[in-house]
Amino acid sequence: MILSFHPRVKGHVNLRLTLQRLFSDKEAGLMASARAIVVTQSIKDHQYKFCLHHCSRLFPDYTHRFGFEGKYANIELFRKFNAPHPETACYESVSNFRVRHFKNQEPLMPFPFVLKGDRGGGGWAVFLIKDRCDLTERLEILADARLHATRRFIAQAFVPHGGRDLRVVVVGRTMKAYWRCQHKPGEFRNNVGRGAVINYDLDPELRNKGIRCVEDFCLKTGINLAGICCTSNETLMRQGVASAGNFLHQELAILTGAVDAMVVDIQCIMQALVPLMDQFHTAVVTTNRK
Repeated sequence: MILSFHPRVKGHVNLRLTLQRLFSDKEAGLMASARAIVVTQSIKDHQYKFCLHHCSRLFPDYTHRFGFEGKYANIELFRKFNAPHPETACYESVSNFRVRHFKNQEPLMPFPFVLKGDRGGGGWAVFLIKDRCDLTERLEILADARLHATRRFIAQAFVPHGGRDLRVVVVGRTMKAYWRCQHKPGEFRNNVGRGAVINYDLDPELRNKGIRCVEDFCLKTGINLAGICCTSNETLMRQGVASAGNFLHQELAILTGAVDAMVVDIQCIMQALVPLMDQFHTAVVTTNRK
């Protein structure tokens, strides 16, 4: 018997999962008798552990998702499995950085290097540090708890990339790769929201090497669902509109007239989104039946 908590994946038994929901004895019994359980991306840590306690086969495998959120913990995961990554230093806070390098005289990473805030996407809170002046300015930003709730951040050696990097999307045993190519002068970040474009055909030999590297990492970790979140912020910034916000900006992105299609997850969809897209001949793809 397959038990599914996913609204778009039909199992022999389908149950609904809410954010803080606890499970009944009946549901626990169904889990124990299930051959496999399909969960949603919105599942919480305690819910996932409860499911895993009753059934050893869960999809997606989130064993190494919980406890490894954010760039800081991502590095801990890479180190745990000896995965290749740039030279990296991890910091609990800006205060921790200042104590280590300014008070205790721990050597700084050679310039240039990159500072990355723990959370965020689209190149947000990612800074190229060329000298001490850059460092002082960016540390002030990372010290603002209103912008960086976890306070943690990392420093990484700058890797000259020639304006491109590879992304690999993993769904089960399927892997798809694409390049992000940056042609904007002076911009070292290759995010689509920073002006980069997608290329599927560039350097197939190196692309396949990247896929093999990801395959090895997934084999070691059990990761079988991973990808990139593309928000409306990126669409807006492509049109030269600086955006500071969240999924509430979906409708604004549609109003630019530049969006051909939008993919939204079940927890991110606005009720007015579909009627609005009808007016702009924009396709919407979602897991939400409503």
